[in-house]
Amino acid sequence: MKFDKNKIKIIICAIAGTTLSWFINHEIGFGAIVASGLVGVIAAILLPASLAGTAYTASFVGMSSTSIIPSLGAALLAGLIVGIMIIFTTEIYAGIGGKGGTTAALSTIITKIILGLFS
Repeated sequence: MKFDKNKIKIIICAIAGTTLSWFINHEIGFGAIVASGLVGVIAAILLPASLAGTAYTASFVGMSSTSIIPSLGAALLAGLIVGIMIIFTTEIYAGIGGKGGTTAALSTIITKIILGLFS
């Protein structure tokens, strides 16, 4: 897989969306729904539509409890994973509803498995 500027932007937005949502959810204490909503609104205002969708999808991962994504470092890893998943599934899920939630759920499961290997 060749990394071009667009794929790098997707990875950056995914990491930012996940970590920001996780931080707002757990460190600030606003809760999962408000955290994801804030990230979605900020992304929609500041980013082009495709990258805003990436950040919003990634924010779903940041909604996870601390038993699944226990730290900001784990959220960084989860953001990387969801970014990679978005890149690989762009054409597969084109036009299918539920892509964001499915991608986020699968990314969260993969992150939990990876974290389990090192604990």
